[in-house]
Amino acid sequence: MAKIEIAKGEWLHRRGDTVESVDVILKGKIALKKGEDTIVCGDSGALLGAFHPFGGQYRYDYLAEENSTLFVYDYKSESDLLAAIKATPAIAPVMVSASLGLLNGLARNLSAYHEQGMKLCHDLKDDYADYRNVCSELMIAPQKFESVIALTPPEYPSLLAGWQLAFCRAALAQDEVLRKNCYASDINLCTGAIMLAAALARDLQPQIELAAAYIQKTLKDTDEFVQEYHFQKSKLDEAKRREARKAGSGQLPKITNALNTILAFAGGDGDIRDNFTRNVKRYMLCPDKTEKSAEMRRLRSDITQDFYTIYEAAFFKSLETEEIPPEVKMFFLFGFVDEELAGAENTAALYKFSLLWEPDPQGRVMTAYDWLRRVYRGEVPPSKDEFDNFWPDYLKEKVNQGAMTAEAAEAMLNDGKAMVSYEINNMIASANKMSSGSILSFVPIFSAPSAVKPLESCLATVERVTAALNRVRELDFGCFYRPAAVGYPELKIRRFEYDVEVLPYIILMPNLGSRGVMWQEIDTRRRTSPAHLVVSLLHSEELFDTVIKLCAQFRWEMCKRIQGIHYSDISEPSLTSEYCNYLQFYKKNHNLSPDMKEKVKAALKRHGNSYRNIFTAEYELYLKNESAGLPKLNKVARDILFRYCTFAKKYREALVQNPQYKILLERWKVMRETKEHTLDVFSRKILTMTDTLPEEVKLEAAYMKL
Repeated sequence: MAKIEIAKGEWLHRRGDTVESVDVILKGKIALKKGEDTIVCGDSGALLGAFHPFGGQYRYDYLAEENSTLFVYDYKSESDLLAAIKATPAIAPVMVSASLGLLNGLARNLSAYHEQGMKLCHDLKDDYADYRNVCSELMIAPQKFESVIALTPPEYPSLLAGWQLAFCRAALAQDEVLRKNCYASDINLCTGAIMLAAALARDLQPQIELAAAYIQKTLKDTDEFVQEYHFQKSKLDEAKRREARKAGSGQLPKITNALNTILAFAGGDGDIRDNFTRNVKRYMLCPDKTEKSAEMRRLRSDITQDFYTIYEAAFFKSLETEEIPPEVKMFFLFGFVDEELAGAENTAALYKFSLLWEPDPQGRVMTAYDWLRRVYRGEVPPSKDEFDNFWPDYLKEKVNQGAMTAEAAEAMLNDGKAMVSYEINNMIASANKMSSGSILSFVPIFSAPSAVKPLESCLATVERVTAALNRVRELDFGCFYRPAAVGYPELKIRRFEYDVEVLPYIILMPNLGSRGVMWQEIDTRRRTSPAHLVVSLLHSEELFDTVIKLCAQFRWEMCKRIQGIHYSDISEPSLTSEYCNYLQFYKKNHNLSPDMKEKVKAALKRHGNSYRNIFTAEYELYLKNESAGLPKLNKVARDILFRYCTFAKKYREALVQNPQYKILLERWKVMRETKEHTLDVFSRKILTMTDTLPEEVKLEAAYMKL
């Protein structure tokens, strides 16, 4: 015999381990688990191992639900089990009660599995009858599914009706009387009751597994039918909703069984779909969905992992058909999975949004789903990973690590499916979480508690996003301009430098969030390729403010990209080098008053000494306040920002009489006139050799007028 302590969350035994001991719980609680499901719990006095034959295997995982203390006895024969009971006669009556409790828990579990199997069989038969009606209404021929036609309900377990269990149930019901007047009078009564309970439990466990196996086999065999049924039913439901819209009933559209429709459409691994369904139902029942407990973190993590697996499967399925159910569209666009979890009003709103959504004709603002379609078709490259690797670099790294062969990497380079899978599990998964604004409690499925504002005011339509971006460009005209170079060999001009505007892609994540993410400043190695900016499709904050922050982050990262390793070297003046120099040596800057120096110090502390974050905050003040003549920045920050993020002509003219900007404007005007003169001379030279100016020269001339 040995006395052991086991902490909460630790495993005592694992399923499949050899039974070599009998464990008596002195204090605490041990759960018998099958996967994520708790079959039954053992409290003080329970004999763990007695319900298995010695030398056999544990059928469950034994997990400590509380800090527990146990007596451990060797278990090599039935006599060892009897000795363990008689070794502690003082608690033997408690051991009887605990054993009967465990036995009855197993019996309830078997009964629950049987009822679940019966219900599953009954529901499938009803669904099959409804499927034929659905097909008749759609005027299509129903398929024949022998797996459902031949399905028979499970037989009632004989043990549940036997006298032995009836006796044990009665003994448990009269436990208090028996423990006081019977068990305490003779140790042999205790051993007899415990041995009977153990023997019955050994007979129950195979029947539990048979009942569970019936459910698993039935789900697997009828999976094809379930997918077809929900697919056709969603088509009929949508047809009825269209008729209701035509009739102008004004009623909110009714979405039912959305999760089943989504999972049926996605197909794929049945175990993943079952786990996802179970976890979503558990999540729905949680009163505090942002709880920080280990159990809730694990639940959110499991939901998140399965969500993207199902999202990927559904995406590839959607490429094979033009008839995507509205529930699946809502899933793609908003992370919607269940009408009860989302709430009836929100479900109706999301349905309307998905129905009326129109893509950007310019192809710059798009949903995550539309972005993945473009990646699949090879129209845009996949985004960089979190280690700043482009897709080809990622494949090379995998080859160098020995994770794949060079031939496999070459085959995947332009493989649409491989690129989409990479994009979903790389950029989409990470950016979806980051843009939510709730990283610690993030889960990608839409739920009503997260909707703190009316969804109508949150929807980031193409028009709203484009308008917010254009407002920034109207203020900071050079935001998305970057230097480029071209040569004209026929004119014997080796190099001409000009500025070109490259607007970003803005990808709308399927969540209700509050943040934007500047994912990358270029999408290939070319500096003139578009940036990838990310915003929630349902955005709870002021969209213009978010876009300003994204543009600020883009400006910073683009400057770093252009300057390379010299981005902070003041000997090569640039936006980043001058800002780094200003923040690093603010204490020695004679252009800052003591009060301003204190404000810079406070800003550094507030932003964790992140120069980029400070620049972002001051850039926002610069565009929103300084452009209107309201001074919010110190002299040094204003000088740097105006030189590298100059206001557009309309705002420059309005600031001519502003004393803070008068000198800055005069200096900038001299520099601009010098550049215009140089360009004019260059243009005249070209016109002496050809009749028309090259397109790049025209672009630079237009840029000079902004």
